[in-house]
Amino acid sequence: MIPGHDPTLRRASPGREHARRFIEKHQRSIVVGWTGLLLCLLLVGAELLLRYTLSYRVDYYTGDKISNRLIRFPFGDMPFNSNGYPDREWDKADLRIRVGFWGDSITSGVGAGFGYRYTDIISDTRQDRDYMNFGGPGEDGVADDRAIEKILEIAQRFQLSKIVYAMDLNDILPDKGAPEARHSRLYKTKLLVRQYLDVLRSRSYVYNYLRLKLSAVAVRMGYGYHGDEAFELHPLRNAVIVNQTVERINKLSVRLKQHEVDLCVVVFPFEMQISADAAARYQQDGVRWSSELLHGEPQQMILGRLARDIVAVDLAPAFHQNGDGRASIAVGEYFVFNRGDALDWVHPNRAGHRLVAEYLLKNAASCL
Repeated sequence: MIPGHDPTLRRASPGREHARRFIEKHQRSIVVGWTGLLLCLLLVGAELLLRYTLSYRVDYYTGDKISNRLIRFPFGDMPFNSNGYPDREWDKADLRIRVGFWGDSITSGVGAGFGYRYTDIISDTRQDRDYMNFGGPGEDGVADDRAIEKILEIAQRFQLSKIVYAMDLNDILPDKGAPEARHSRLYKTKLLVRQYLDVLRSRSYVYNYLRLKLSAVAVRMGYGYHGDEAFELHPLRNAVIVNQTVERINKLSVRLKQHEVDLCVVVFPFEMQISADAAARYQQDGVRWSSELLHGEPQQMILGRLARDIVAVDLAPAFHQNGDGRASIAVGEYFVFNRGDALDWVHPNRAGHRLVAEYLLKNAASCL
C-alpha cells in the first residue's frame, strides 16, 4: 500500500467533474429553467382541472365560427344574411310593411339563438308585416349622433316604416363630451385586454377563469361590462345621464319623423327587477344597486321623459303575466344567469324571449 493513500477514495471521473463545473457556472439559468418547467406543468394541470370542473361554458359568448354567415353558440345558432345582420335572408320584392328591430346582443339573440328570439316569434305570428332584425352585440343603443345617423341610414336603405328600439338599461350613457363620459382606467385596460388577450377567452380555461374573477371584482366595485360606471344601477343618482339618454332618443324620433318613420321604444328589465331570488343571489355575489332599481325607477324615468308621440313599453310586466310576482320566479328561470363566463342579468333565455314576444303581441300591438 502506498503510504498516505486511501484506496476507498477514487478520483472523480472527467465527465462528473465537467458536469459539476457546468452546474456551478450556470446555476441561476438552471434554477430559472426548472422553475419555468414547474410553472408550465402547473399551468397544464390547472387547464385540465378547470376543463373538467368549471360549471359554465367558456365559449358561451364567443361561439364557434362555422363560416362568415354562421356562428354556432351553446345556446343556438346565429346566422347572418348577405347584408351582415343576424337574420334570415330578406326578400327585396316583399311588399309588406317593413319593421326593423334595433338593439344590442339581446335583439341579436344572445341567450336564445335564431328562431327563438322575441323578434322571430313576433315575425312568425304577425304575417302581415316583414320584420327585420338589426341587432348587434356591443351596440350601445342611441349613444350619440353617429348612432342616430346609422339608424336613419338603415331606415332609408331598407325602406322601413317603423323602428322598434329594444332598449337595454345599460344603454343609459352620458353624452359624448360630457364630464361623466370620461372613461375610467378600467375601460382603457379592457380595450387592451380585448385586443391582445381575449383571443384566449375560449381557448384557455385558466385565462377564462382569471378573466371571470377579475370581471366579478370590477362588478362589485360598480363597473359595467364596458369598464365604466354602471350608471343604470343607480338611476336617481345619475338622473342627469338618464335625461341625456332620453333626449338622444327624442332626437332620433324627430329625425325619423322627417322621413315618415315611426319609433317605438321597448325597455328590457334586469333579472333582479323581476325576480326576488335573483336579487338575493346577485347581492350575495357582491353586486350593489340603489333600492329604486328594484321598483322600476329607471324605466319610469325613461318612459316619463320620452316625447308623447313615441310609443313606449316597459317589458318588466311581461315576466309577471301569471300574477305571482317577483317571489315566484327563480334565478335563471328567464335569464341566462350563470351559463357563461359572467353573471348575466341582462340577457333573457328562450323562455324569457317567449314571454316578451307574447306580451308585445297581446299588449302592445301598435308598437309592432
